[in-house]
Amino acid sequence: MSANALIREIILENFMSHEYSRIPFRPGLNLVCGPNGAGKSSILLGIAVALGQTYTERSRRLSDLIRRGKDLGRVSVVFDNSLNNGKRPIASVNSDTIVLSRYMSRDGTYWHEVNNRTVTKGEVLRLLGRLSINPDNMLIIMHQNMVDLFGAIDARERLKLVEEAVGLREYRELIFEAREKLSHTLSEEESIRNLLEKAQETLRYWEGEYQRFQKKQELGERKRDLEIEYAWAKCIRQEEAVENLHSKLDGLKGELREVVEEIDENSKREGELEAKLKELEFELDSTYQQLIERERAHAETDTRAKLLEGLCKSLRPLTGTGLSEILEHLEAELKRSQGGLHEASARGKETRSKLVEIKGENERARGAYINVRVKGAILGVRRELLEKDVSGVQSELRRVRRELEHLEREARQVGERIETERKSQEVLDELKLTNIQLASLADVSPDVERMYLSYKSTLKELEAKAEIAAANRKRALEALELRKQRWVSEVNKLIQEVREKYVEVLSRVNALGDVRILNIQDIDEAGLELLVGFKGAAPQVLDAYTQSGGERTTAIMCFLLALQQRIQSPIRAIDEFEAHLDPRNREAILRGIIELMKGEATQYIVITPGQLVNLEGVPNVITVQNIAGSSQVKVAV
Repeated sequence: MSANALIREIILENFMSHEYSRIPFRPGLNLVCGPNGAGKSSILLGIAVALGQTYTERSRRLSDLIRRGKDLGRVSVVFDNSLNNGKRPIASVNSDTIVLSRYMSRDGTYWHEVNNRTVTKGEVLRLLGRLSINPDNMLIIMHQNMVDLFGAIDARERLKLVEEAVGLREYRELIFEAREKLSHTLSEEESIRNLLEKAQETLRYWEGEYQRFQKKQELGERKRDLEIEYAWAKCIRQEEAVENLHSKLDGLKGELREVVEEIDENSKREGELEAKLKELEFELDSTYQQLIERERAHAETDTRAKLLEGLCKSLRPLTGTGLSEILEHLEAELKRSQGGLHEASARGKETRSKLVEIKGENERARGAYINVRVKGAILGVRRELLEKDVSGVQSELRRVRRELEHLEREARQVGERIETERKSQEVLDELKLTNIQLASLADVSPDVERMYLSYKSTLKELEAKAEIAAANRKRALEALELRKQRWVSEVNKLIQEVREKYVEVLSRVNALGDVRILNIQDIDEAGLELLVGFKGAAPQVLDAYTQSGGERTTAIMCFLLALQQRIQSPIRAIDEFEAHLDPRNREAILRGIIELMKGEATQYIVITPGQLVNLEGVPNVITVQNIAGSSQVKVAV
């Protein structure tokens, strides 16, 4: 912070007891003194009001701070904004001075101005923030009774005030920022995890539905394949039927040809047998005639022989008579007749034998002829049957071919030809089962795949986001831990410096003390604790039950003196620090303030009602008196 970002003067117009006062300030210590009721505290209150502080100490409303009988009041703080090493404290304001004013109207309206330009409270706070001035921090502006208040506040609040005053608030805010980021990250991660769990649960449902959808698709494809297979299986079976009919027809035609050939051969054989039979019958008739003739000749020869034999018998006794020649002739004739009879008998026997042979042959020929005729009849019947079968097969073949053509047309409409060895009924049975399975999946929506892929994509995105969130959480935890360690390091460093100075300042008032941090690893519970011991007593925690009011004030003022070199604000002020102090300690504290501010470029405004002695080294002494109800300010030269 540039050393010349200081207050040049304070202007109070119709503010409390000041009708119009201009109070100049210089770098270093500015002592404001005067009797009680003179209007000293009004100067500090005017500074606080001009800087936008909400604390007013003596009034609840700013309108109550307007001088009695006036309707409008104004307090102005004139900051030095002149160039220093070529730079201005507030570079955005191209002026050597910045006049920050606050107006107060009796009707309750208030507003801020910067160099006569109306600004918002936010703009004022941003301006003061660039100057490291926080009027609401009691370590910067400490009104009456705030010394006791600083000692009584919670240790955690005390540490926060110190951090802000010395410029360590940023470290705490960085931790809160990191913690908020971590909380946001954890919340985001938890939200993503919840979404991920829901998405996983939803995806499991859609995955099951998608599996059913895939099964339905597979079954659908299988159904289409089976329909094609069934259509072509019928064709193939029909083709086989056509082929079988062709084979059967060819067989029947071949068999018919054989039967025709056999009929032809049988007819030829029948003719041959018929001719032979006729020949045999003729021969049989001839043999019969020959046998009859020979039997007649035999009978005639036998009769003649018997006649001759009878004559011979009759003539033998008459051999003596002249009948011998006749007898011899008869005997010779008988002998010839007997020889002829024997020969006729032999020829008759031969003829009969031949007749028997011819009869046998005739019977055989007739039997063969009958067989041939029967065979011919059978063959004729077979031919008729075969011709009928051929006609029937041809008719069946034409019908089956027509059916095949119809089945082929239907099959081509279903799909390209495929070969299968299965029977159409087997395929149909499987097709029926597939249809039953498909019916059980009829409730599967066609949007299942889109939903599944959508949730799958969403799940991947959430998983990626979860990984990012986990990485963010890790980084946020690391950042939080790093910022905590920085804060711990800076706070410990601060306390170490302030502790040494605190012990040194306490020694001037014959006291011992310590400064320590409580719960340093827990920023929410961390606090600043002051310890002090007077007159050789061991240091005890500063509180209203252990030390007296004067001891507490002395210890707190010593701590404030020890802290001054670390405070970032170019201005700081305290009103009536000597409350509860005995003269010796008041003198020691005031001397410490004077010594501390020697050569300092910052401003320290000290308001005191007490007498001032030995003011050597004080650059600016301002006295305030109340004359006829109006505060009058005088600067000692």
